[in-house]
Amino acid sequence: MSKVTRYMDKFEGAFFGSALGDAFGYPLMNMSFEEICETFEKNGAKELAVSRKTGTALFTEATQMSLFTADGILWAHNEHAEYENSAVANYVFYSYQLWLYMQTKTIAGREYEWLFDKTKNPNMSSLLKSKGLGKQRRLNNANIDALLDVKNNAFGTLSRRVNNNIDNGAVKRVAPAGLFYGQSSDMAFRMGCDIGAITHSHPDGYLPCGVYASIVAELMEDKPLDDAINEAMALLASYPENSNTYTALQKAVDLANDEDTDPQEGIAELGDGLSAVSTLAIAVYSALLHQTNFKYAIALSANHDGDSAACAAITGGILGTWYGYKKLPKSWLKKIQYSSLLETVADVLYDNSAYADEDAEDETD
Repeated sequence: MSKVTRYMDKFEGAFFGSALGDAFGYPLMNMSFEEICETFEKNGAKELAVSRKTGTALFTEATQMSLFTADGILWAHNEHAEYENSAVANYVFYSYQLWLYMQTKTIAGREYEWLFDKTKNPNMSSLLKSKGLGKQRRLNNANIDALLDVKNNAFGTLSRRVNNNIDNGAVKRVAPAGLFYGQSSDMAFRMGCDIGAITHSHPDGYLPCGVYASIVAELMEDKPLDDAINEAMALLASYPENSNTYTALQKAVDLANDEDTDPQEGIAELGDGLSAVSTLAIAVYSALLHQTNFKYAIALSANHDGDSAACAAITGGILGTWYGYKKLPKSWLKKIQYSSLLETVADVLYDNSAYADEDAEDETD
């Protein structure tokens, strides 16, 4: 492995931080907070649990699809696709079709069979060789249905609403956009929206994706977490139909600044943890409240009635970017499944980004 540089550390931190949060929340999914307390500790789960079968902490489709998001971005980069005309989304969509096949053994139509022909698709993803990414772990039906419905690449865009999906199926997978396009926060925001809209073309489905990607982008430059969130919200304000997302985020910030609010009550005030808007708000709230303690932030974001894995994955992605890999809890990192795959994808995405050149310039100065 090559020397871990400043920005590579952040790329790895984002991937592993998100995967840790995802894996922490996985055993808690479909459980109420009361059931979680009865099953784990009286105040909720506190430690990363491992599978009895594998001895490792398992992640859900949130991490699987994040890897395929990175794969699609790299594919677009290799094809010199320009982000201005949303061409990148085409390649991410193709990558998602590969993920769809791994999960369901089917694709949206015969028109996409060329994706599996090495002669026609020399960029065929190496992720297809990873059997673990074919494991069905809490699949999001909205993602599956949306990907199966697309004919002639007519997936959702910001100007083409093909569905009204507003759940968290898209927002939990867009951190790679914030990393790769991080040198421009507004570009990261737009790319997060474009990638999210592939399956979630309602503004309440894709705008949280833009916010998440933008926060990651801002944190790449070591900005304070509060500033990164404020910058992302300023960008959000310029997009149509932003009211629900903006209001939820402002509430999360206000609650985090209110010392009289009990953290568990604060989580409850932010919604069901199932919609994209409430999932992002819970993640932002948890990250702000425990920004100096990764384990506490993950635990807070996962211990509630909603989608524990998605909320914790986003919290982990935010703090993982800010901390970098080296500052993540080592006792948890040792437990995560497919750690070598996570590291490889993070490093390849970094190697092809502008940050690799920036690190190289810093070393020669």
